[in-house]
Amino acid sequence: MHATLGSDIRPAAPRRVMAYCHDSVGIGHLRRTLAICERIGASHPDCSFLLATGTPYISLFSEQFHVDCIKLPALAKESDGHYHSRYLSLSLEELLRCRSSLLLEAARTYRPDVMLVDKAPLGVCRELVPTLRWLRQNRPDVRIVFGMRDIEDDPQVTIRAWTGDGVQEVIEECYDEVWVYGMPSIFDVAAQYRLPPAVQRKLRYMGYIARPPCPHDSSALGQTSRSACEAPRPQPTVLVTVGGGTDGERILSCYLDAAAARVGQVGARSVVVGGPDLPKEAGARLRQRAAQTPATHWLDFEPCMSCRIRRADLVVTMGGYNTLCELAVQRKPALVIPRTKPRLEQKIRAELWERLGAVRMLREGDFHPAGLADRVAELLRDPPAADHSALDLNGLEHVAERFASFFSPAQEARRAAAVRL
Repeated sequence: MHATLGSDIRPAAPRRVMAYCHDSVGIGHLRRTLAICERIGASHPDCSFLLATGTPYISLFSEQFHVDCIKLPALAKESDGHYHSRYLSLSLEELLRCRSSLLLEAARTYRPDVMLVDKAPLGVCRELVPTLRWLRQNRPDVRIVFGMRDIEDDPQVTIRAWTGDGVQEVIEECYDEVWVYGMPSIFDVAAQYRLPPAVQRKLRYMGYIARPPCPHDSSALGQTSRSACEAPRPQPTVLVTVGGGTDGERILSCYLDAAAARVGQVGARSVVVGGPDLPKEAGARLRQRAAQTPATHWLDFEPCMSCRIRRADLVVTMGGYNTLCELAVQRKPALVIPRTKPRLEQKIRAELWERLGAVRMLREGDFHPAGLADRVAELLRDPPAADHSALDLNGLEHVAERFASFFSPAQEARRAAAVRL
């Protein structure tokens, strides 16, 4: 039964959040979505969360965040940008039809108060559009929010993609707000992507989504790794991470070619993390090479990267959103080697953050074994003072405040009046 004006309004009623998380590559979107759910749940302990995603890694995280899940049949993305079924012997059309029907039925049954969509406002290949339209037509009081990271891609590429796919039209039709997980002073989404006024009015800049440093040690999460890797560190530590690892072999291999040995020679050690999406054959080769390199420790996967970052003195990484935010909140010096294909998002972010003094970036011309080894040795010898003062790292707080505003007494009255009409 919908609320009505007067004594029937119940601002403290338990809320239901349904989240949709893009899932074809990596774990960054999943980790960001779970962090947002965790922070909202801390302020609204009676709020329930249902996350719909196809990522095969959801079981590694969901129990930590007290989120229930709908596991969609998994997609995989090729290097050319095309999708296919990761496991099931279904055509892409059949798989998308299955996923879309699951999403729609979940929304009909769960009846969320808030629908939070990460990264892909239409869903993969428009699979979410029927659900969005059903909610808009049948749940007039629902709040539908599109959450996007600070940078999607090169502006011209993003403008063409959004125009061709009809993204702006669906945002205008279905979404109440667009939460930008960044700052307009660093990257002005409205100007860079030439968003029409109707979409600009829905923008809310939230700052960067940076989880507070984890108070626990990664070993408490069930991580199995060498005891030397978990032991108190008597020497400086270089952490090497490539996010999910899908395209991380190039960086990991280059690091093991020369930098790892150089780190050992100066009395430091390396902790190299492969990532869950690193191809198995590549992982086996790199693991063996790491085992043969003094003062080098290999981890297939790290469930709590925050713990690992806390134990590091220098981080060598790609330019993924989550990793850079975690580095910033822990004020760690970083050498960033951004991905440039299939999109320029990481390169743009790394260049902008380098101008602020927040990170150091390795240019493509210096990306070779000797160049990487020299730069790592230089940063270990003379650690840079990373300046994160220009970054608003309170995105989770801003998200929680905005969520709470949806259910203020004034908002409840307006929503109830809209339902009566």
